[in-house]
Amino acid sequence: MSKKFMYAVIASVLVSITAGCGYAARSEPVRMYEQEAPVEMPPSAEEGYAPGEPASGAADYSTIERIIIRTGSLSLVVPNTETALDEINGLVDDLEGYIVESNTYKYQEGLRASVTLRVPAESFDVALERIRALATEVRSENVSGQDVTEEYVDLQSSLRNREATQARLLEYLEGAEDTEAALAVDGQLRQIEAEIEHLKGRIQYLEQSAAMATISVDITPDELAQPIQIGGWHPEGTLRSAFQSLIRVLQFLVDAAIVLVVLIIPVLLAVAAPIAGLFFLVRAIVRRRRARKTN
Repeated sequence: MSKKFMYAVIASVLVSITAGCGYAARSEPVRMYEQEAPVEMPPSAEEGYAPGEPASGAADYSTIERIIIRTGSLSLVVPNTETALDEINGLVDDLEGYIVESNTYKYQEGLRASVTLRVPAESFDVALERIRALATEVRSENVSGQDVTEEYVDLQSSLRNREATQARLLEYLEGAEDTEAALAVDGQLRQIEAEIEHLKGRIQYLEQSAAMATISVDITPDELAQPIQIGGWHPEGTLRSAFQSLIRVLQFLVDAAIVLVVLIIPVLLAVAAPIAGLFFLVRAIVRRRRARKTN
């Protein structure tokens, strides 16, 4: 058996074992996550990192708190849109957050805006309370939380498995006595390194998403929020009825065109084709007889 073949087999077995361990970690139910207490992590000989630290950290850990990604959305009616935007900017500065996106729409009656901001998760409730205080009316509000603890723990387990495999592959690579054997192990090593980077990126994304909550705010000024009314007349109702009638007419025309093209025209062609063929056949026979009589 050649050394190249031996190293390739060893590397493949290590990668298969790592993949199997990762799949088992994802497929087995994690009963410990159902409790509210901190989750017990299995001991690890590898160096890890606690939530909030970079993926490449060297801090050893044995417990981890639940990781919740919190989001909220509000639709507000405010006295003045520009004042509300200034207050939200001040809120973001006070809570050490940042604006993700801000859009304004100018109308004759006033300015409308939509803002998406991120604040530290521990300040999420405070931010919602202060944003509500800006409104004369809160038209809608939605708050949700996504528990990603199980995914986070599974990713940590997969990362440790792959790092252990990476260490073993490096040992085989250092012990390779020829170039062919080294290349056989190097290919598997590159694959493991790519998977490690992917796992670290996902872990870091979950940590950052849980650390900063997201709030989307839709802002409408009082002038735009009020219904149009002139002497008891509501023109928006008439406009809505007109649009509904227009849609019905257009729907009827489209339906009629579909029936005409798909049903009526093919049927007429199917009926008219034999009749037209018979007509031209009789006409041709009559012409031939006339021509014979003439001759």
